[in-house]
Amino acid sequence: MTKATRADAAAALQQLGLSKYEALVFCALQPIEKATASEIANNSDVPRSQVYGAAEGLEELGLVDVQQSSPQQFRAVGLDEARAHLQAQLEREQDRAFNALSSLQQQPIDETETQEDIWTIKGQKTISDRVAQLISNANQRVIFAARDPSMVTENVIDAFVSAKAADVDILITSENPSVCELFEDRSLEAHHTSITPEDDTDDRSGRVLAIDSDVVLMSVLVPAQQNGIQNEVAFWSDGTGFTSVLIGLLETWFSKFIEA
Repeated sequence: MTKATRADAAAALQQLGLSKYEALVFCALQPIEKATASEIANNSDVPRSQVYGAAEGLEELGLVDVQQSSPQQFRAVGLDEARAHLQAQLEREQDRAFNALSSLQQQPIDETETQEDIWTIKGQKTISDRVAQLISNANQRVIFAARDPSMVTENVIDAFVSAKAADVDILITSENPSVCELFEDRSLEAHHTSITPEDDTDDRSGRVLAIDSDVVLMSVLVPAQQNGIQNEVAFWSDGTGFTSVLIGLLETWFSKFIEA
């Protein structure tokens, strides 16, 4: 096992829940049948004083056997057995975490005032994934507009195709003909707005999505501080008074600019 491979393996084991020294000790034991603490320390970056604690942790996880000799010797269990032990450990921790989260959700909260929940998300792919997910939850109607073809990803188009098949009322519009063509290529009607480039002075707007009368998402393009590249940032809200008001405004706006 080369140093690079050992480092990769140790890093991966830490992602599975092992401590740094536990991961390094387990990796050090792989090419040898058994070893003392001194031998492990010499064959790894683990100080000898830390080997015993790491080996004890590995023993509790079922990953290392300890021979009660003088001095003690350690050996790693087989990889199939180790995989099974780690899988079981991950499942236990997952159950513990989500049981605790479920318990937190069930605890009553004393609220003295209503809070309008508005969420922000960043990054074009993340926003596209959220847009597709929101469209897939639509029951009656979807309103959508986008400035740039890069904002109309394949999963967004697939979500619209599925919504159309479910008899959801769809309104798609854009001032950019290239955006409209992406939808039309999949037999989805897209309206080109009557806004002219001269009238459109706001180059920060991104996309707009309204679902039924409950959900709204809007994005803007924000220049990055370091490289000047525009990053997309969106906010969305679900089931709030803010959403109802904004969707009403969007309906008025879209009906004004869609060409007859």
